[in-house]
Order: sequence, then C-alpha cells, then structure tokens
Amino acid sequence: MKKLSYIIAVLLVGSFLACTDYISTAPGEPEGPWNPGPLTAYSVTPINGGATITYTIPNDPDIMYVMAEYERNGKIFTEKSSVHKNSITIEGFHRVDRVKATLYKVNKFEQRSEPLEVEFEPLESIIDISMESLEMMPGFGGIVAIWDNPVGTELGVRLMTLDDSLFHELVTREVYYSTMVRETHSFRGHEAKETTFALSFEDKWGNISDTVQLTTTPFFETMVPKPYADFRGSIPFDNTTNLSGRSTSTLWDNIVNTSSHGWLTNPGGSGLSITIDMKQVVKLSRIIHHFYHLNSPYGQVNITAMEIWGTNKIDFNLLQNRAYWLDSLSLVTGHILNEDPTQPLPDRTFKDDWQYLGYHEVPYYTVASDIQALCANGAEYEIPFNAAPVRYIRIFVREIARSMRSDNYFSMGEISFFGDNTVPQE
Repeated sequence: MKKLSYIIAVLLVGSFLACTDYISTAPGEPEGPWNPGPLTAYSVTPINGGATITYTIPNDPDIMYVMAEYERNGKIFTEKSSVHKNSITIEGFHRVDRVKATLYKVNKFEQRSEPLEVEFEPLESIIDISMESLEMMPGFGGIVAIWDNPVGTELGVRLMTLDDSLFHELVTREVYYSTMVRETHSFRGHEAKETTFALSFEDKWGNISDTVQLTTTPFFETMVPKPYADFRGSIPFDNTTNLSGRSTSTLWDNIVNTSSHGWLTNPGGSGLSITIDMKQVVKLSRIIHHFYHLNSPYGQVNITAMEIWGTNKIDFNLLQNRAYWLDSLSLVTGHILNEDPTQPLPDRTFKDDWQYLGYHEVPYYTVASDIQALCANGAEYEIPFNAAPVRYIRIFVREIARSMRSDNYFSMGEISFFGDNTVPQE
C-alpha cells in the first residue's frame, strides 16, 4: 500500500511540472527581458562645448548606472554615470548648432531601459573662447601669449613659425599644455630677427581652433655670463654665513640637481637676505633657481618662495646708514639678530630706491615626473616686463620648505639670470 502511494505522488508531481511554464536560468544571467520606462523628471543645462543633464533615478535596486549615447565629429561616443549621481555631462563639441543624445538606465546585466531622447545647443567652446581672448606680443627670445580658459580644461597651445623655405609653410615649434584659468606664457628659443609666429588651441577631444599670426622681432635674450659676485659682505643685514665652507660660488658653477651640491647658511646666523652682483647691467627677463638636493624641491631647507629687488647702481655712501637697509618683514619676525623688532623704520629705506622684481614661489607638484622635471629644469621666475635694467639683485627668503624657520637656515643649488645685456652700462 505504501509503495502504491509513493508511485501516485511521483506521477502527480511530474504531471504538475509538465503543465507549468517554468524558465530555468543559469547563474549570473537575467531571468527575462528588462524594459522599464525611460528616465523622467530631467533637465538639460548647456555648458561650454556640451551640456549637463540632470535627472531623477527611480528607486530600483537593479539599476547600475545611466548611460548617454551621442555622436561627435562623425563617431558614436558613450558616457556613463553611477547611480550615486543624478547627472551626466557630455562635452567636446566645437561649433555645432544642435546635439542629440539618448539616455538609458542600465542594469547589472547590461540591459538598457527604454530610451530618453534629449537635444541641446552647446555654449561656445573653450578653444574659441581662448582664441578670442588671445593676446600676442614680442618677448625675450620669442613671444608672450596671454589667454583665458574659464573652466580650466586642459588645452594644448601650438606654437608655429613660418619657415623660410620655398614652400613657406607653418612649422610646429612647440606644444605647450595648460589648465590655467588665466595664462601668461613665454615661448622662447628664437633669434632676435623678424619672424612670423602663429598660435592655435587644441582640446582633449581633438578640436582645433583657428590660427592667429603675429609678425614681430623678439627681444634679444642671453644667460648673463657667470660667475657672478657675492655682494653679501657689503650690504647690511644680509646673511653672510656659509655652512661648512660651502661658498656661494657653487651657486653659479652650472652644476644642478645633484646630491647636496650648492650653498647653505649656517643655522642661527642673522638675516633672510643675500645680494648678488651680476657684474653688468641687464634688462632681466627671467631668473631660474635650482635646488640643493637631488629631486627634492620642497624638503630639507630649500627656498620655496622669495622676494626679489634690484638696482642698477648703489650709493656706497648709504652703506654706513644701516637702518636704510632694513627689511620690515625680516625685522618684525625676529630674523635679524640683535635688532629690536619693534623699532621704527626710517622714512626712507632701500625699497624706495630699488625696484621690486616680484614675489616668486616654486610651483607645487605632486606627480613624481613633474617634480623630477622641475628639479632638472629649475623653477623659472618671470621678471616684470616694465622693469628697468639692473645690476644688483637682493633676494629675501619668504618661505623655506613650504613653511618658515626661525633659525635662518636655508639653501640653494644654483641661480641663473637671463635677459638683454646689450643695454647701456652705467
């Protein structure tokens, strides 16, 4: 009797399964079609060269991301945005009237939802904005270019010159990359003869702007011949110390970015300033500063910010007037030893007679290759173009290893001056 009941139960189960529309799926595969409705409650905000589309994502655990599909320059592209965001940005358009894009919700099995069709008109592209803002003017050894990049996107700036061959074509000389919102850049390395320069802008999507030309004669530029002269001993309140016999002569021996080569002050010495005599009057264009330690611009006691003053001649009668040579910041911060930091400065100091040549900081990088390039090439400081020719340079340390020390301990590996030394000598 029990055996008969078992057989009947088996037959009943088999009959039930045969009549059921059962779908068997392998692990990791969808159980069937997934076709929810399109995205809803969306808005489109045009941006430079594109648009940002904002939407509401339904509370559906199967949705993994939102995808936009669109055409740019004859090719199909896609952008993806996770469910943790409620917007997606489409960029890279240059001089197009309307753009059509299709948005989908996509689940974990890469299945798409019903489409949402959007259409927008991009705002003016960044490369066109940069081109319209471009200013070009003659510079030392080339030209100076100034342009705007409002959103800080990466731009390639291509410098070309018109060659002198029979074909008379534009030849690329340099491509400079920038993300600066307002950039001033000097293109150098050209002779002081009439040259036709041309600039164009390129973006990361392959768009290229129009080309602008300037025919001009660059100003003559050369490295001021070394060696220079250490003038610290003549100027009151300069730091005249040398650590372990490391003379300032190492600052102009053209040995750069090596292990511990250069000049250091003696910790505990007085003063934040040094004065250098270039031995001739120069219309300065730039100064290049190298560091004391190999591939280490921000550590140890490297100078990372300096204030620079210059003059073409010194009234040696004023050397006896010590107060005239005081720097207010060095004084009030206690970096000049044996001087009352609260003492008033005289009505006239050297700053009334010398030229201010700028506050200059070492660029701060975090990528190893950028740091190595900085150490190999040095930190370059542009001198204001309207500065008059000078012979003597007085440097005030304003930052050491990106902070400040109280013991006046700082170092430098090399310093080089560039400009036009054909100006009248006085």
